[in-house]
Amino acid sequence: MKGSVLIVDDDRGFRFAMSKALRRFGFDIEEADSAEAALSPLSRPTPPDAVLLDLRMSGMDGLELLRRRISARSRFVVLTGHGTVQAAVEAMKLGAFSFLEKPVDAEVLAPLLEQAIADKRGARGEDGKDYVPPLVGSSPEMELVRRFIERAGPTDETVAIYGETGSGKEVVARHIHLASSRHDGPFVAFNGAAVARELFESELFGHKRGAFTGATADHAGLFREAHGGTLFIDELAELPLDSQAKLLRALETRMIRPVGGKQELAVDVRIIAATNRDLWAEVQAGRFREDLFFRLQVLPILLAPLRKRQDDIVPMAEHLLTRLKAGHELAADARPVLTSYRWPGNVRELLNVLRRATLFAEGRTLDGDLVRRMIAASVFAHGEERTSLPAPAPVAGSTNLAEVERSHIERVLAEMGGNITRAATALGIDRRTLQRKLKGYGIDAD
Repeated sequence: MKGSVLIVDDDRGFRFAMSKALRRFGFDIEEADSAEAALSPLSRPTPPDAVLLDLRMSGMDGLELLRRRISARSRFVVLTGHGTVQAAVEAMKLGAFSFLEKPVDAEVLAPLLEQAIADKRGARGEDGKDYVPPLVGSSPEMELVRRFIERAGPTDETVAIYGETGSGKEVVARHIHLASSRHDGPFVAFNGAAVARELFESELFGHKRGAFTGATADHAGLFREAHGGTLFIDELAELPLDSQAKLLRALETRMIRPVGGKQELAVDVRIIAATNRDLWAEVQAGRFREDLFFRLQVLPILLAPLRKRQDDIVPMAEHLLTRLKAGHELAADARPVLTSYRWPGNVRELLNVLRRATLFAEGRTLDGDLVRRMIAASVFAHGEERTSLPAPAPVAGSTNLAEVERSHIERVLAEMGGNITRAATALGIDRRTLQRKLKGYGIDAD
């Protein structure tokens, strides 16, 4: 078997068809007819390798499942309907591996699931420790990051990392941990946006059995799990004010009290916090504690977004392609396409675009036109971001815009073997829009 996949969708017909198709590709399939039903297999000691998750379901939706998922080991591929782009963006922020827009063909989905499972299995090295991506790039901004890590790493001070979503805050945090005297200890990551607000304190500080409904056993919490090592708290601004007060006390006293507990426990943990928000603006708005803000400002660093590190874009893309292990490389005309785009989703978006490009590539070379189409189909790419892309080469002999569009559609459709779903994805439009255009131009998909 290629790996285990959990299909979470309240559409029985879709589950049946997709299960049958994916089994033919060699996957071990399990089904859940709701997000609530998916909680059980996700909480097993050995959760599924990958999860195919519909975002729109009755009851708990897919986003809530992403926030509440118990295991971070599974890789989530989310399915979105037309018009749910913002939800897809939120899913990517919550750590989804990739996304596809419905309807989706198994022949497109299968290689993406293979990538997701390979990523999950490759997340730990041969020594059993988590894989830490290298710091790629030689821009002045990246050199500043390296110098910061060299100086901040050996200290035991709290670090605050600021930067946009997808800019690599956790990667920098892991390098700070490796540069510290705690490098042999655990590195524990906590995403504040991925946990229900009422469970923050339980996740961080633990709880005693019976402390609240559903607390059927004692839970150690992430502070105790990270004892002797580093606790990385991402999306720090999501913490409620009362939880912020308890975090401040833990930072100052190195003591925690589990929810429902009567005694305080000593912990030896270094805190690295991260956020994509302006924390001082949050303080001014009354959403973040001023005393905690200043406690975090001992060693702050701001990560530059990818669009301000143009010299790093191509080296980063080439590194990410080696991580995908599919043997693809960039053509010369793909490089200016990559560097001219603004990358609002930063490195995370770049990785997603490359994943899609390797799925649709006919050979081992990713040319400029393919990369351009994959960017246009990106969940992050809208309006002014798309206008930054260099225009595709004009079709010889065509001066009419409709002729250019028709020729482009025909070429993409031919490249995708007449598959309308794949062609629509490559063109960055939904299937129905492509079908209307095919009918309008009198193009026979067959």
